[in-house]
Order: sequence, then C-alpha cells, then structure tokens
Amino acid sequence: MRLDEKHPLNQLVLRYLEDRKRIRFNPEPIIYPDNHSDPYIKAGSHPEIVERLWDNLGSSLPVDCRALVYGTPALVHPVLGVVFALGYGTAYAIRIPNESIQEALVVGCMRELKWSDGEKTLIEEELGKDWVFGSWAAEEKQWLAQVYFSLSDSDSGVSV
Repeated sequence: MRLDEKHPLNQLVLRYLEDRKRIRFNPEPIIYPDNHSDPYIKAGSHPEIVERLWDNLGSSLPVDCRALVYGTPALVHPVLGVVFALGYGTAYAIRIPNESIQEALVVGCMRELKWSDGEKTLIEEELGKDWVFGSWAAEEKQWLAQVYFSLSDSDSGVSV
C-alpha cells in the first residue's frame, strides 16, 4: 500500500486531510488498519461510516484497499496510491466516474452537505468534481469498482 502525494487526483484530497492532520495531529501519511489501535472507533469517522467504506464498499474491489490516510479511514488504490473513498465524520465521500455523477445525484448522493451546526461542505470544492457524498446506494459499489479499474488501466491515472 502506498500513497502518491504528488498524483494530480490526490491534490485536493490531501489538502483537506492536511488541514485535518493539523487539527488531530496524525503525522503518518498512510497506515494499514491493523496498525491503528481502533480505527472503527478512534479514527474521526462514525463506526458505521468506517464499516460502510471498508467492509461494504471495499468488498466490491479485487484487493484490500483499506487504509488510514492522515488518520482518516479511506480506500486507496494500492499500486497507484490514489484515494477514492474517504470517511467524513458522520458521512463519507466517494470518487465516481464523471459520467455517473447525474445518476448518483438521482439516487441520493449529494454535492453539498449541511451539518448540524449549520455549516455546509461543497464536496467539489473540498475534494474535486468527481466526488460525491455517499447515500448508501447499491450503485456505489459498481462506481468504486469502475474507478478502481479505470485507475488500474490508465497510463497516467488522471482521467476517471
């Protein structure tokens, strides 16, 4: 498992995680879940979110992509080091194929999330145009598998 901190697809994601790292002081860029004392409870995301990412969505992938990136539960392409799913506290965000964005919005995925304190997060600004907040939709497994394979098949990994 590796994290490519220079990959173009990781730039916004890592900027967001760098900000969190400063808040939570987690210096490790990437670690395996087994190297964390309790990633389901103590990694800044609700346990159901970690379960959704790692146990449910991650099961659609041909290899184990579970990781903590700067202490945050994520799915990371193990060869290219590109992050394609991320815990977001009580929500989660996934990178999906550009052609699936409208379908994702129809099944309940969102581009904007309003938090209980009234703050809003625009996922496109935070992570990029190919990200949405997940909605527990069955299609998410298929989209993540498509992203995984498109990254695996691409020379540069830049277009998803």
